[in-house]
Amino acid sequence: MSTKVRLHVARVLARTHIVLIPLDGTLCDFYRGVDTAAIADRIYEMLFSAGHRMSVLTAIQPDPLAKMGYAYSVGPDYGAQAEEMVREAELAAATTAVPTSGAQEVLQACRASGRRIVVAGDICSDAMETYLDLHGLRPVVEAVVGREQRPATSEWPGLDLARQAVKALGAEPSDCTLVSMSVLGMYAAAEAGIQAIGVVSRNGSRKHLAGTGGSVVVSSLAELAGALTAVPATDSYEPSP
Repeated sequence: MSTKVRLHVARVLARTHIVLIPLDGTLCDFYRGVDTAAIADRIYEMLFSAGHRMSVLTAIQPDPLAKMGYAYSVGPDYGAQAEEMVREAELAAATTAVPTSGAQEVLQACRASGRRIVVAGDICSDAMETYLDLHGLRPVVEAVVGREQRPATSEWPGLDLARQAVKALGAEPSDCTLVSMSVLGMYAAAEAGIQAIGVVSRNGSRKHLAGTGGSVVVSSLAELAGALTAVPATDSYEPSP
């Protein structure tokens, strides 16, 4: 057992049989170079052309998923049209997404240590499958849980997807750990009753990631990969005397 793996991290990993990893923001920068505000504008123009008038605050919302949710609230047909616009953009983005340093090592370490992997994200499953295939990662991932598996008007997509990811493998929440660079991911894990490991990034500080209850934090995906290799999944861990 490597002394470089801190005790509280080792204890979480010992109880980790299934690893849940968000695609965008953890495995990769999915929308690198994509003008997501332009997608939101297309949804606005579709609704405006259909005679719908929205509030100024809604109209200037640059998040295409928020605009898509709004379109569903207007009507299912409008929502379906918005969803198709977003899906087309996601399929294109999958071919230009930039992998996060250390992400492939984490997936390989999970597989080598016998841990099962679910990749989840508020992205259509086809786009996530495309990304994983392009980077040779699909064989190590047991399940992909995309946006189709949460309610169209979900108020907390991350929580719904985390719960669906657990169900996808017929697992118990206590056997699962969410790995995320997002504070929202840490909160979603806590609400879903699963463990969480935060990974420090340029957008998320150790302090913020650690401030979500029982979450533990590592400095990088490379550090996590080493820890996954060093600590077997045994349900409990006690340091050697």
